[in-house]
Amino acid sequence: MEMPDRRAALLRLSAALALPLLPPRAFSAQSQPQSQSPRLVVDFMISSGALRSAWVKLVQAFQAQNPGLQIIANEFSQEEYKHNFTTRLQQERVDLAFWFAGARLKEAARQGLLRPIDEADLLQRMGMRFTSATLDALEDKGRLYGAPISYYQWGFFYSRSLFAQLGIAAPKDWDAFEQACARLRGAGVTPTAVGAQNGWPAAAWFDYFNLRCNGRAIHQRLLAGELSFQDPRIRAALQPWRDMLARGDFLAETMTEDWDAVLPYLYRKSVGMVLMGAFAASKFPPQIAPDIGFFPFPQIKPQVARAEEAPLDVVVLPAKGENPAAASRFLRFLAEHPALNTFNQEVSLLSPRVDAPPETDALRRAGRTLLGQASGLTFFFDRDARGDLVAPAFAAISAFLRPPHDLDRMLAAMETARNVTPAGA
Repeated sequence: MEMPDRRAALLRLSAALALPLLPPRAFSAQSQPQSQSPRLVVDFMISSGALRSAWVKLVQAFQAQNPGLQIIANEFSQEEYKHNFTTRLQQERVDLAFWFAGARLKEAARQGLLRPIDEADLLQRMGMRFTSATLDALEDKGRLYGAPISYYQWGFFYSRSLFAQLGIAAPKDWDAFEQACARLRGAGVTPTAVGAQNGWPAAAWFDYFNLRCNGRAIHQRLLAGELSFQDPRIRAALQPWRDMLARGDFLAETMTEDWDAVLPYLYRKSVGMVLMGAFAASKFPPQIAPDIGFFPFPQIKPQVARAEEAPLDVVVLPAKGENPAAASRFLRFLAEHPALNTFNQEVSLLSPRVDAPPETDALRRAGRTLLGQASGLTFFFDRDARGDLVAPAFAAISAFLRPPHDLDRMLAAMETARNVTPAGA
């Protein structure tokens, strides 16, 4: 789905403008960096070997166009990066940084941690090269705070051969989903699993139950802190999740593991399906990948328009960066060089470029179709939510996953967090 068109507004804006942390792993894209060369410091989050490989190639392609520039590319693990992002922007001289579109980006912009794009020519080029929906997600109060690099769908990955063996078709509605779970249980297969160690994988279930039952507008109001978590509509939406947990539809062994701990169970057909973002495909072994299918989160209420989770990864401009000119060249490179499209192909994600080639990969093709047909898009719980809600909400979800799966206690804990005035408010 295309969000409200900002391209014309962006072009108008460009015309107006014409008037102490753990050490990151780092690499230099320059084979023999010169101490006197200007530097570009870039922070990036790495969640898989495939992502690191694609990222290194992207940086090297930019280096080839800028041989006199010394690029210092800092790599962080996923949870470390998310935890230290704000502190690093406050304390370090970083020119470009990976981040997420959504409420958390706007909070950083309003705290003065990010630099808006002011170059008229760059704004014009970006307005022509990136989709309006992805640029809109980077805008706050009429200013643009970075460039999109990837977006992707969430949904269920499943074993094609297992489903075929048990006579299960990819379910399109909740009744069919529950029937699929029952058939899996009958065959001695746990229906699903989640690696909830860090909270966010389980939050996808929260998001989708609420989106499917109450719709995008209510969901966004809830995560913004404008609606009570104890609203009866929220409780009713999450009751099917509680029912699944009580039936034993989730594999107990992975509840305290990281997100990718569930994948071997899927490969071995110990679980039937997992709810995950398309980034998981970069971890599928080549010999297993052809057997892994994908289907969207099923419809629950036919009268509720189908919104989809579509996290958008971006590159932002930290306010303390010391080489804004080189940072701007990097954003121009992302907008114009084919390397960004190649990057996304290598990690099974979707390119935000308007000139992205037709998708040949089945998963990316399914993602582009799914998101193109959605009534609206959300970015994910910890990207859409008010910043101070995320940690207590994840803690409440983690407690809910453990017996006795107390739904009221989870919602009460979230409501308590909602009623705490955000820091700096």
